[in-house]
Amino acid sequence: MKKTGGLVMLITLTLVPVAHQVTTWLLYFFAYAFIGWLWESGYVSLRKHQWVNSGFLIGPIIPVYGFSMIAVLALVGPVEDQLPLLYLVSALVVTVIEYVTSWLLEVLFHARWWDYSHVPLNLNGRVALPISACWGLGVVLIVKLVQPLVHHWAAATIAASGDLVAVLLLAATTFDLGFTLANMLAFGAATQRIGEEIEARKKKLQAQVDANLAWLDSYRATDTKLPPLNYVQRRVLKSFPHLKLTNTHTPAEDIAKLSDLLKQRRRP
Repeated sequence: MKKTGGLVMLITLTLVPVAHQVTTWLLYFFAYAFIGWLWESGYVSLRKHQWVNSGFLIGPIIPVYGFSMIAVLALVGPVEDQLPLLYLVSALVVTVIEYVTSWLLEVLFHARWWDYSHVPLNLNGRVALPISACWGLGVVLIVKLVQPLVHHWAAATIAASGDLVAVLLLAATTFDLGFTLANMLAFGAATQRIGEEIEARKKKLQAQVDANLAWLDSYRATDTKLPPLNYVQRRVLKSFPHLKLTNTHTPAEDIAKLSDLLKQRRRP
């Protein structure tokens, strides 16, 4: 019995620190995902002069920022006090994650959420050296100035509520991800169908002086059967100003305009 009790105690003492570390890293992830969401949404909102949720999910987080920062924090420990190495590792890690994320989103949804083709020294428009250089500098500042505050917040949160906050955030994000993906499954097919209809309508109106404006007006008085876009799909079209659809030549902005018009017409 004593041996069994000692084994249980040993396992408990081993797992408790592990659980504590997992909770800490989860809180790091959500903190940086939220900070990234604030940064991107604020930037896009300033450019559009109206509030825009610039995240893929409905909630106030952008997961790629969370994954990027926990990857950086996990790797830069040995070089944290060597600024040149910290800068290079940070820039490299964020660049790899940005490239993989861009490729994955395009494969899943037939759309490019950002495009650096116009930036010098870019790789397939997914990443670019000047952008990576800026990411490296930004991450160095975060590691040196922001991470101590995030660490303090995570420690205080665990001391006050244990794993509760991390579990609640994880549950909410899992639900948000499932809900968003379920609504985005038909995004590629719907935007392709609408894009083809818009291009066909524009070709019919080419004889007019300003076909780019006339095509939308032509839908106001005619009936057309097109797949309706749901709230999540319309929000994505509006939230990403540089979204480039790969399954149609029609700009995402035109599809958003027609979707809004058809939605207004369906109202009683």
